[in-house]
Amino acid sequence: MKLPALKYTAPTSVEEACDLLAADEDAKIIAAGQSLIPIMAMRLARPSVLIDLARIPGLTDIDEVGDYVRLGSMVTHANILNSPVVARNLPMMAEAGRNIAHAQVRNRGTIGGSVAHGDAAGEWPLVLLALDGMVEVQSVRGRRTIDADDLFIGPFMTTIADDEVLTDIWIPSRRAGWGYGEFARRLGDYGIVNVAVALSTDGIDTPHARVTIGAAVGKVQRIPVAEEILNGAEFAPDLADEASMAGAESLSYISDMHGSAEYRRGLARELIRRTIVEAGVRT
Repeated sequence: MKLPALKYTAPTSVEEACDLLAADEDAKIIAAGQSLIPIMAMRLARPSVLIDLARIPGLTDIDEVGDYVRLGSMVTHANILNSPVVARNLPMMAEAGRNIAHAQVRNRGTIGGSVAHGDAAGEWPLVLLALDGMVEVQSVRGRRTIDADDLFIGPFMTTIADDEVLTDIWIPSRRAGWGYGEFARRLGDYGIVNVAVALSTDGIDTPHARVTIGAAVGKVQRIPVAEEILNGAEFAPDLADEASMAGAESLSYISDMHGSAEYRRGLARELIRRTIVEAGVRT
């Protein structure tokens, strides 16, 4: 289908983009359009004007800033995969990114677009949550920071306001044991179950766990039951068995043409177990 008639503008500063958003409640930010353009073609979204962030300087940078890695919202998936900063500080990101679609999409799609889209099957929202990251947004009211724990609130829903521009993603670069697992029917397809685990000791003897799941559930989310079993305990394979069993049973699963809720529960149980073991080995 052809796109509906609309206006297009490409501001050269974040402030200008914020002014444009504030002036028209039907305006919409476009990063690379990998999700928005198909939705518009199907008439599921009809913005009055597209505000393209491609000409704003600084949004394509990846930097080490203290104990964090900062990624501009317009950094592409491919740039993340090819970044030595990411490879050195955020190996989970490098692993997860290899599961994103195909080369054409990775060359165009952006981390900011993925995070703001809030797809429960998206790799970057899951990694951001597992690694305890945060995002920075800006509007005519000023700038604010949103922790990943407070960002994803439902299917394709985030706490980023309609008049806010996502500018930066911040992820701690501290070392942690990590594991990432994704089950899809074909390489490049959306995952049916995605799991990410981070075990951080931070100088103490017992780990602090963040166990997260996406694709099989309505939104990317942590699994508190599994985390409680892992927190403060010396890692052992039987602990992974216990945490995966309890964690998988605590969740509410979606059911669709790709798999029933019961099918996803079984996949999640095994994937959680494997991913916890991987993280434990790397701790």
